[in-house]
Amino acid sequence: MPRTSRSLGWVMLALVLGGGGGTVAWAQGGTGVECQLCHGDRDFMRAASGQDTTPRLYVTDSLVRDTRHGRLACGSCHPQQAVGYPHGAGAKAVPCQTCHAQAGLDWAGSIHARNVADRGDAPTCVSCHGSHTVYGADDRRSPTYALNVASLCGGCHADPRIVGTYFMAPEEAQAREAVGQYYQTVHGAALTRAGLVVSATCNDCHGAHRVLPGEEARSSVNRQNIAATCGVCHAGVLEVYQGSAHGAALRERRMGAGGAPAPVCTDCHTSHGIVRASDPRWFAGVVEECGACHQRLYQTYFDTYHGKATKLGFGLTAKCSDCHTAHDVRPASDPQSSVYPLNLVATCARCHPDANANFVQYYAHGDVRDRARYPVLFWVWALMTTLLASVFLFFGLHTVLWVGRLAVNRVRSRPPAEPVHREGA
Repeated sequence: MPRTSRSLGWVMLALVLGGGGGTVAWAQGGTGVECQLCHGDRDFMRAASGQDTTPRLYVTDSLVRDTRHGRLACGSCHPQQAVGYPHGAGAKAVPCQTCHAQAGLDWAGSIHARNVADRGDAPTCVSCHGSHTVYGADDRRSPTYALNVASLCGGCHADPRIVGTYFMAPEEAQAREAVGQYYQTVHGAALTRAGLVVSATCNDCHGAHRVLPGEEARSSVNRQNIAATCGVCHAGVLEVYQGSAHGAALRERRMGAGGAPAPVCTDCHTSHGIVRASDPRWFAGVVEECGACHQRLYQTYFDTYHGKATKLGFGLTAKCSDCHTAHDVRPASDPQSSVYPLNLVATCARCHPDANANFVQYYAHGDVRDRARYPVLFWVWALMTTLLASVFLFFGLHTVLWVGRLAVNRVRSRPPAEPVHREGA
C-alpha cells in the first residue's frame, strides 16, 4: 500500500476512534488521537497541501519536544484546530501574549507593532522566535542567542527595501549603516571574533520587545536614558559619569553655552561606530568631539604645543580626556577635579614625571583676548602685536619712501635729450 494511502488510513482510523460525529477529540493528557498522525507525516502533508516541497505545517513531535514549548500540547496554542478535524475555516493560534503577557505588552507599544498595523512589514513574535522551534535566548540554536541577534535584526535593518522605506531622512544616515558599522565596532568584534556572548548586541541597547525610536521619551536609546542603558554593562563608568559635571547637567536638563544639551555616551563614542579608546581613530576624533560643545576651548587648545602636535598627527600628545579624564569631568573649581589647582601636578605628572609647581603654571587654554582671566598673557600679546604692527608699518612706510626716492633720483640722473635736427631748418 502506498505511504500516502496508509497515512489517509491512519486519519480515518483516528476519526473513528475519536467519535463525536466524525470529529477528532483532543485529549490534553496525551491519550487518544494526536496531531502527529497528520502533521508528523511528510507525505500526507505534502499531498494535503498540494505542494512539491515539505509544507510549513509538517511538525514532528521530535521537532517540538526539544524546544521551550516541548511540554505543551498542540492544543495549548491551537485550541480551535484541536477540537476536531477537518479544522474550521479561519482558525487562529492563541496570541503569544496569552502566556507571555509582559513581552506582549512591550511589543504592542513598540514601533514594530505600529508598522505591523500600518504596513505589515515589521517583525512579530514568530519572525524573531520562530513558530515551532522556539528556543531560549541562552540556546545556541535560537535566533535570539547573543551571537545571532545582529544577524537576526540585520535581516530587516540591512535590507535595502526596508532601509529605503524607513531610513532615508538626512538625520537617519547612521541608521542606514547601523548593521554594517556594528560588526566593525568593539562590541561587534567581541562577538564575532572573540565569541564573547556578554558583549552588547542590538537588543541590549534597543530592548528586545519594546523597541522605540530614540526621540520617544520611553525609548532605551532616548538621550535621557542612554547613560542608564550603557550603564547596565558599564556600571562603574555610569557611577563616575553621574557624579561628573556632564551627568549633573543631564539630570537637570541644562544646556551648554552654545545651546547644546549635556553630552551622553553616544555623543562621544557614537552609537554604532564604537571603537576602543586605544584605537588611532579615537585619538583623531576625541578633540573634535569635545570641541563640538566647547568651541572656544577647542580653538585655544590648538594655540598650544599640545594642539599643534595633535594637528601634526601625534597620537601621544595630551588630549582633552588626558587632562580632564574621560568620564569624571568636573569644573576646575571642584576639589575633586583633575584640573583643580592642587591636583594639577599629579595630573601633568602622568605624562611629565618631573612636573612641579612651576611646571603647571603653563596655560593649557590661555586665551590672549581674555584680559580678565589672563592679564599677563593679554598684555604680552598686545605689546608684541603692537610692536610687530609698528615694525611692519615703519618699514613698510620706509620702503615706500625709499622706492619713491629711488624713482626721483633715477629721473634726475637721466641725461638731457639731444635736439632733433630737421632738414631745411
